[in-house]
Amino acid sequence: MVQIEKIQKVSCAYSYDQYKDIVFDYASERKTSGEQLEERIAATFINAQRIKRIDKQCIINEELSLITKNFSKKHKWILIVESWCGDGAQCAPVISKITEINSNIKLEIIFRDDNLEIMDCFLTNGSRSIPKLICIDDSDDKIVATWGPRPKAIQDKVVEFKKSFPEVTHDELVKNIHLWYAQDKTKSIQDEFLELLNKLNSEY
Repeated sequence: MVQIEKIQKVSCAYSYDQYKDIVFDYASERKTSGEQLEERIAATFINAQRIKRIDKQCIINEELSLITKNFSKKHKWILIVESWCGDGAQCAPVISKITEINSNIKLEIIFRDDNLEIMDCFLTNGSRSIPKLICIDDSDDKIVATWGPRPKAIQDKVVEFKKSFPEVTHDELVKNIHLWYAQDKTKSIQDEFLELLNKLNSEY
C-alpha cells in the first residue's frame, strides 16, 4: 500500500492531450521538462514531431481492439515520462490509443522528475528508466501490473547491438533505437499490451 499512497499524492497528473500540449509548447519555446540541458531540449523538439506522426499513423489492430473493448474492470493507468524521453514519445501515443477504446481505463501521465518518490518504487534494474506504466485496479487501489520502459523486442535489439558494438556512442544507439521503432510500426508494443490485457483478464 505504500506505493499506492505515494501515487495518490502525485504532484500533478495530465491527460494525454495535456501531455501533448506540454511537449508541443516546450518544443516551440525551445525548452524541456526538468533540467534545461541542451540535448534534452533538442530531444523534446524531435519528440514533438514523433508524437504527431505516431498519432496520425498508428492504428490499433483488431485483436487488441476487441480485448480492450471487452475489458470490464475499471483501471487507472499511470504513465511516467519526460518530454525529452524518446521511448516515451514512441510509446505514449500507442498507449493512449489503446485506452481510448474503453472508458473503463483512465490514462494519467506524470513527469518523472516531479515525482521521484513514485519513480523510485518502480525502478528497472535499479534505474529510473522511462516510460513506466503502472496499472491500478480502481476497485481496491491494487497495483495489478507494470510495463516499460520499452517493448522487449526493441530492448533485445539494444542489448544485441551493444554486444556487437561495445564502443557505440549514445547518439548512435539512440539513432538505431528510433530506426527500430520505425521499422516495427508499433507491432511490438501492441503485442505486449494484448498479452498484458489477456493476463489481467485471466488472473483476477
